[in-house]
Amino acid sequence: MKFGLIISIQFVLLILVQCVKNQFHPFSKFRDLQHLKQTYEDSLTTENFVVHIGSHKGLKAADKISRLLGQPSGYEFNQYSGYITVDPDHGRVLFYYFVESRNNSDTKPLVLWLNGGPGCSSIGGGAMMELGPFRVNKDGKTLSINKYSWVEVANILFLESPAGVGFSYSNTSTDYKTTGDTQTALDSYTFLINWLKRFPEYETRDFYITGESYAGHYIPQLALLILRSNNHTPINLKGIAIGNAYVDEETQNKGTHDFWWYRSMVSDEIHDGIVKNCNFSWKSVLSEDCKAFINEENKLTGNIFSYDIYGPLCINGTSAKQTTGFDPCTQDYIQSYLNIPQVQISLHANLTGLPGPWQDCNDDIFNNWTDQPFTMLPTIQRLLGSGIRFWIYSGDVDSNVAVTTTKYAINKLNTTIKTPWYPCFKQPNINMKATLVFSIILALLAFVQCVRKQFDPFSKFIELQNLKKTYDSPELTTEDFVVHVASHHGMKEADKITRLPGQPKCSKFNQYSGYVTVDPHHGRALFYYFAEATHKSSEKPLVLWLNGGPGCSSIGGGTMMELGPFRVNKDGKTLSLNKYSWNKVGNMLFLESPAGVGFSYSNRSSDYESTGDSQTAKDSYTFLINWLERFPEYKTRDFYITGESYAGHYIPQLAQLILRSNHRRNDDDNSTFINLKGIAIGNAYIDDETQGKGRHDFLWSRSMVSDEIHDGIVKNCDYSWNSVLSDICKAYINQENYIVGNVFAYEIYAPLCFNGTSAKTTGFDPCTQDYIESYMNNPQVQKSLHANLTNLPGHWQDCNEDIFNNWSDQPFTMLPTIQRLMESGIRFWIYSGDIDSIVPVTTTQYAIKKLNSSIKTPWYPWYLNGEVGGYVVEYENLTFLTVRGAGHFVPSYQPDRALALFSSFLDGKPPVSL
Repeated sequence: MKFGLIISIQFVLLILVQCVKNQFHPFSKFRDLQHLKQTYEDSLTTENFVVHIGSHKGLKAADKISRLLGQPSGYEFNQYSGYITVDPDHGRVLFYYFVESRNNSDTKPLVLWLNGGPGCSSIGGGAMMELGPFRVNKDGKTLSINKYSWVEVANILFLESPAGVGFSYSNTSTDYKTTGDTQTALDSYTFLINWLKRFPEYETRDFYITGESYAGHYIPQLALLILRSNNHTPINLKGIAIGNAYVDEETQNKGTHDFWWYRSMVSDEIHDGIVKNCNFSWKSVLSEDCKAFINEENKLTGNIFSYDIYGPLCINGTSAKQTTGFDPCTQDYIQSYLNIPQVQISLHANLTGLPGPWQDCNDDIFNNWTDQPFTMLPTIQRLLGSGIRFWIYSGDVDSNVAVTTTKYAINKLNTTIKTPWYPCFKQPNINMKATLVFSIILALLAFVQCVRKQFDPFSKFIELQNLKKTYDSPELTTEDFVVHVASHHGMKEADKITRLPGQPKCSKFNQYSGYVTVDPHHGRALFYYFAEATHKSSEKPLVLWLNGGPGCSSIGGGTMMELGPFRVNKDGKTLSLNKYSWNKVGNMLFLESPAGVGFSYSNRSSDYESTGDSQTAKDSYTFLINWLERFPEYKTRDFYITGESYAGHYIPQLAQLILRSNHRRNDDDNSTFINLKGIAIGNAYIDDETQGKGRHDFLWSRSMVSDEIHDGIVKNCDYSWNSVLSDICKAYINQENYIVGNVFAYEIYAPLCFNGTSAKTTGFDPCTQDYIESYMNNPQVQKSLHANLTNLPGHWQDCNEDIFNNWSDQPFTMLPTIQRLMESGIRFWIYSGDIDSIVPVTTTQYAIKKLNSSIKTPWYPWYLNGEVGGYVVEYENLTFLTVRGAGHFVPSYQPDRALALFSSFLDGKPPVSL
């Protein structure tokens, strides 16, 4: 193939937690504190408070910022900051930062941004970390330009609210212990009325309110207050937009628990316990059984960055994992910057010498919050009827206010669908006018860069194979075919690679490549590449790696893109070292199989039209027997088979053939005994029924398809043995394929390679396969590899579509074979990168359930360098692991975690928890 707690929820989508112990989870505490203070909904009116309006003469000019400390030169626009009094009797004042749009600001709307918490700063969060014009650099003293700042399209006003947040304060300390939703709305409204007096040119300007998280309370309440007060002081409110919006307590809880489970971060047993024992409805009280299951869930999810479950942690001021995207230590830099006296002077902030340093969030405000409606849905319903624009958007890898919570809340509104679900592409000049728009942003802010549809081989493959299937794989033995064994005298030496073109000078290990004939009558020969371990190779096991497809190269994929000693550079001519290569812990043998894949070939072209699972197993076995004759020092070495994807067919069948051949071998027999110790398969395609169901469920659980389409598939599609998909089923699947859009199916949050260039990259380069193809077709490379000796027709390709399209036999399920292997005593691991949609983690979990194996060690998080590497559960004779943040090609996307997993596999011990 080519490419289980009180719920742990933290407000403000991107507030960072830097400690290495279990992260601080304020939502659970907040929920307990607020339980006796809740009304069902808000009842805010303008009749019971007085709006203080002060004099603002000359204050706009006084608020103008000349220049911020460390501000980049050549990036000019008007920016202001200062204080506005909202209650002179209490001395309560709110701090703001305002940035006018760089171009034609007089024609752009005014937009208010509010972060949540409650008790967190819109300047530290919104302005400095998210959408403002600058980002704080690592030195905590200088700024860099945010080229995606929202000031490019609007005049943005950031408000620190309520008093006690950031630089906002009150001279009456009891205010910090009596604030809540109502007072925050009243003060924010008073602020706006006064701010518009200070900036009168904006009084009639189109006005929008945006924000995130607990602003799901702030914004609807403020918007409703504005609309109710417009007969006195009109504010030209046109719309509101809320990201990852906390709007309803019942769906917040249910949606979060479902999110963890959908993301394969908690076990079925724990999630089932929560579903059966927990009632999150209005005025309900959580039972002790419910709390026990929730506590178990909290332990199981582990130490992850809950605002982006695939993001790295900031540990002791340093990112635990190299990243070229968002720096998880950003909040540290912001705190340093905003506490510099010169910065505060330029911002006209902290004029009264506030006690203590500026902090992004005020725990006292949070802990003493006095009122919070159970749900904002009635308020939202009223706003929907007002005619203003209302958008809700969700970053889909946030677990604090998860996308599932928003979807569930919107379902409770019972609003009619105007435009059905569709993928949103990055396009200019989009003008969408709907009463309520729900948008999902993949991986927070990952845009889709391409307009053509992705090639999806599996759906095509399943259709082609439907009439060629047996239920189970045949029980092959060496009595079923002739194992050709040839002389290999001197061939090992001939296969030794002196040096690959562009190979780094510091690489020191033995490497070999060449051909092994598996059928002399047909002239069928398989190509291999072998990299001995970098240290003490004579003490390390032999490991065979197989890519899938069927019809894809283990050298182009496994060696050059995933786990081999080198990676091909962008120039397509030189190599760089892969510091996470698996030959650090094993002797790695990569096989291009069957014939027709990569450099492997047959002199009889009909072989390419008649190959399938059985022939691949036979040829791979024959290859191994001969290869061990060529490298006799490995005959008694511990041997393992690893691979991914359709190797979920190759590996179990080859392993079964090896074990049967070993069993039939007599003590006085000269035939080779292969010392097979275990197998490990990544994102394993092993069962057609669970493959179909699991993939649809994965796409739906990741909020990539609508409820309506998914419900249609569930009700109309039967993937069981010998079933035929109905026309209605196929129609729903076609709709699903369209709706998913142009995402990279092998890693759903990765950028695309578009015309040989990655539009965005935060790690693995999506154009890597292009570089590999260039390198492998270099004649000097082929010569050094001892490849293409017979001048094969066409150029080297990673996958052979003719092999793929003409695959002749494929068992419906590998589960009976897997069951037999589990009973044989060999080590059996299956692992899944959890953001692959080709063979998703759900398909593997569903397949393992069909094995009905008892649990030996319950689900737990495994760790690497202080971060959750994934999750693991041990069954009797089978270990299942996930790799967090990895796609289909696990070693490509999470190379350090993949190497740690592989090392644990060879050691025979699952990765450790904390």
